[in-house]
Amino acid sequence: MKILGLVASPRRAGNSELLVKEMLASLPADNQKEMIRLTDLNIKMCKACYACLPAGKKCNIEDDLDFLLDRIRAADALIIASPCYFLGPHTSIKTIGDRLISVMGDSHEFNGKKCVTVVTYGINSWEGYAREAVNNFARFLHLDVVGDLLVHAAIPGEALDEDIKTAAHELVKRLIAPPGGDKSSSGGLTCADCDSSLLQISASGHVRCVMCGTTGQLQCESGQFSIHYTNKILPRFSPEGMTEHGRTLESYKERYISKRRELAQLCKPYSDYDWWVYPNNQQ
Repeated sequence: MKILGLVASPRRAGNSELLVKEMLASLPADNQKEMIRLTDLNIKMCKACYACLPAGKKCNIEDDLDFLLDRIRAADALIIASPCYFLGPHTSIKTIGDRLISVMGDSHEFNGKKCVTVVTYGINSWEGYAREAVNNFARFLHLDVVGDLLVHAAIPGEALDEDIKTAAHELVKRLIAPPGGDKSSSGGLTCADCDSSLLQISASGHVRCVMCGTTGQLQCESGQFSIHYTNKILPRFSPEGMTEHGRTLESYKERYISKRRELAQLCKPYSDYDWWVYPNNQQ
């Protein structure tokens, strides 16, 4: 198998890098191993131009995104690791994730590739939404997230604690294990579809996963809480769900094209409002 490790951290020999290397090194030698540091890539921000729609069209921004996607296509399984910065993942995860509209309809190229994720965070209880964001990044690539690991380690090298290494070894084995088996959970009450712990709960007990849209009802029996899921929508991270989302964006693009002259007239007066400020070297 070819295993690709993606490191979303600019820190050389940081905990994210060290854990990916530890996990790759623990796999049998007959597996081919590659690593990419996402922060070394020239990935520009999405312009929301929708030139990549409809499905089958490529993003027209010229940078390293195609290189990254080609390496993912060539891999059989992936490890994605990111540190937690201010309650979320490293910026590179979001920047690249915003560009993945261009592969939303390409599930046939990525679907079925196993993936595990690792998030390191430095301050106790400050992991925020980093785990969910990295897992969703993988899912928007149509990858099958078979497990994840949250690691409390701030100083470079702390992630090499023996207990953490043991947990990482067990996690990475899932990439080469036969299909099936249990997937890891964040623990507690989580989304039945995407395992997110980010749930909105109303006063009436209605539950909605803010990541995938799954809904349910909070229940209590014998002092124990559970969630009865009643979701009726198409699973957001399924190939069908992402294809449907792509169609929705295509309809927005078509609506804009049909109304662009009318909208341009509405927006025109605002072009006279010139309150921008710039650094001295950009004036």
